[in-house]
Amino acid sequence: MDRNGNEATSPSHDWKSSKQGKKLIGIDGYWYDITNFIPYHPGGKVIEQFVGKDASAVFHGFHRQSVLRHRKPYARMNETSVENSRVSQAFAHLGQYFEKEGYFVTDYYWYAKKFLVTFLMICCVVYIVTNYPTSDRVYLGAVALAAFWQQCGFFMHDFEHNQFSQNRHIDKWLGTFFGTFCFGISGSWWRDEHFIHHALTTCVDHDIGFADPQMMEAVVWAQNEKLWPFYQNRLSYFLIRIQHITFLPLCVFMGRLAIIKASMVQERRLIEWAAFGLHWVWICVLLSYLPTWKHVFIFYGIASTIQGVLHIQLLISHYAKDYHHVKNVSKDVNWAQMQVESNIDIITPLWLDWFHGGLNFHLVHHLYPRMPRHNYRKATEYVRKVCHEYNLHYDHCGWFEAVKRTLSQLKRMSEHFSLDPNS
Repeated sequence: MDRNGNEATSPSHDWKSSKQGKKLIGIDGYWYDITNFIPYHPGGKVIEQFVGKDASAVFHGFHRQSVLRHRKPYARMNETSVENSRVSQAFAHLGQYFEKEGYFVTDYYWYAKKFLVTFLMICCVVYIVTNYPTSDRVYLGAVALAAFWQQCGFFMHDFEHNQFSQNRHIDKWLGTFFGTFCFGISGSWWRDEHFIHHALTTCVDHDIGFADPQMMEAVVWAQNEKLWPFYQNRLSYFLIRIQHITFLPLCVFMGRLAIIKASMVQERRLIEWAAFGLHWVWICVLLSYLPTWKHVFIFYGIASTIQGVLHIQLLISHYAKDYHHVKNVSKDVNWAQMQVESNIDIITPLWLDWFHGGLNFHLVHHLYPRMPRHNYRKATEYVRKVCHEYNLHYDHCGWFEAVKRTLSQLKRMSEHFSLDPNS
């Protein structure tokens, strides 16, 4: 029996795939052959992690049912699946309710207001820099630039999740514009990593050297013991021993520069590099109005530091939570329950949703990533009710409490970290 009260998933899933020499995933009671489709999967090779499993929950989280319209099932699934548990079905039915009630429909008027405010932010930056380049007031422009970057980062997130037009190609271009050109971080690179993060949140597989890429971006801290095998040298030992001290300073002061470097080093797409180039053109033109290099470094440093708070925002929703093994997801624990166990919601008043980009409601976003963020607050109430009904811990706390929990988790791990993977 698994921890949801169902019979354990039959090992014949993997046997069925290897026996036939095909890679099969299960969706809604049928096996689908993805052997030749994997290289063309828009979400990347993460689909391979669900071969031989019932992928119904994660599939419906990312796709509309119409995606299967031209796909012919390979065979019927006869095996018992953890995704047929009462918990998994409750979240699936809730997703169907959200679809019926229009929760996945974009409010373009809401977005128009967001675009206008963000446009006014960059206008304020340009006005202040061009009119007060030698005054201390110019540094107010740096604050406005940080706010502009932050909001563009949230737009990038929305578009790369296809929350805006629901057209993958249109939203991808918008993601590149707001992400790479405006924000300065490759939208496509971020999307590739983020889809893995969503499909396998806080998951690891030591056999293949896999870990949730957005939970292991930094090489200077290990927030869970399941990550320890990835850090096996003396430098890691030293850095992890002080990770509870370095976490906040590194996020704030180095967060932006680190993610820019990571996206540029790993990005290979020409369109993204063109957008990178244009980003630095407008940044250099803006900074050219400042009278000295000292002003340039202070201005950009202030903007980068304030925007660095965004990196804290994104990490505190996961760093103090449990980790899972990839092989157990959708086999021993259903996908929705894995998400409940991997996310923390941040309690905020309505007027502060703009600061968090809606990601203070992190659980509903992970369960239903296609949902536009303007519906997160009311949708979260339904998610909370399902958690309560099935005795799942709906984890939520204030922002400062989440930071405190993260630092406590880092400190606890630092005290027990060992270079011996068997300890």
